[in-house]
Amino acid sequence: MGVAENIDALLVKYDITQDNLARIAQVTPGAVTGWRKGSTPRKDAVKNICDYFNLSEDDIVSENYGLAAKEHGTMPSLPKNARPAVGMAMGLAPRLGKVHAGVFAEPEVFDESTMVQIPQFLLDEDPDSFVVSSEGDCMDKVFSVGSDLIVSRKKQPRDNSIVMASVDGCDYIVRRLRMTANTMILSPESHNPDHEDIIIRRDSEHSLEIPGVITWYQAPKELE
Repeated sequence: MGVAENIDALLVKYDITQDNLARIAQVTPGAVTGWRKGSTPRKDAVKNICDYFNLSEDDIVSENYGLAAKEHGTMPSLPKNARPAVGMAMGLAPRLGKVHAGVFAEPEVFDESTMVQIPQFLLDEDPDSFVVSSEGDCMDKVFSVGSDLIVSRKKQPRDNSIVMASVDGCDYIVRRLRMTANTMILSPESHNPDHEDIIIRRDSEHSLEIPGVITWYQAPKELE
């Protein structure tokens, strides 16, 4: 995992668009596109991002210690004599089931009493947040298959949000939401070329319900 994955992780974590990030970094949107394809950001751009989000340079440029590694729970283990840093405050949220990041399928619902730890600040923002386990590879450029996704019921979906979507009242998937004046588009971000956009015209008979916005994702072992 390198710059490209760290930039993708930042966009998801803070729920911002590529254009927003370009303004924060004081670069062109095309530069951000380049980063997401693997080019290296200038130091002044990295500093602007780090200053704005209170991040370290490693969060953006490090392969082993960047945002992507932290979010996916793949950071190297600490040396034997290392002292662990104080972590963020954690709270409890229900794990409600599995959601497919790929094909349409009925959600597999768990017992609501299954509780897992998530960052407390997410519960402060939305006490009704819940956790679902992802299946499928439709979004594997953003999070790995099997990741736990924290979903906010309160947060309003907007263009470029990653959402949990119900199509025609029963089908649940996770996709990137793109919105135009006439369409709602659920876009995959996958290494698998077989996945395609799902396009729903606003004047069509198909209904699109979005029960929640993905606000965080992490390997299951990191949430227990």
